[in-house]
Amino acid sequence: MTQSDACSNHECNRLDSETPIKIDPLSFFRYASFSKDRWQELIGLTINHCTFGLGTIKKIDGEYIYIDLPQRQGKKQLTEFGLDSFRRGFFNNLEVNNALQQKILAPVEASPEMPSQSATVEAETPQEPAKKKRKYTKTTKKQG
Repeated sequence: MTQSDACSNHECNRLDSETPIKIDPLSFFRYASFSKDRWQELIGLTINHCTFGLGTIKKIDGEYIYIDLPQRQGKKQLTEFGLDSFRRGFFNNLEVNNALQQKILAPVEASPEMPSQSATVEAETPQEPAKKKRKYTKTTKKQG
């Protein structure tokens, strides 16, 4: 029996779509940006904090994410982090389902013609205006 024969029934397909997929939280940060609705998609997901281990995302409130970290000993387990902590590397291995992974990857695949970062930097870098030469005459006074 081949793998495709074994997975031809609906039960196997259902398990594949529900199996958590580990992604880099930075990818989610880029996807979510400033969208409150997108950040709400994290509630109930598992994430790994670089120091405190695995935790479950309990709520998102404004600019803060609250994570239950059972391995954090001696401190309160529900810990508050800024959303920017995703970008700053405090977390790794965010576990998402297949549907959310597809949403996160969709913007990257949809825009292959994005200009390179160096082209963008060159376009945005202001040019210093040419310096004008000051003309001195006998009537110009030195300020002291």
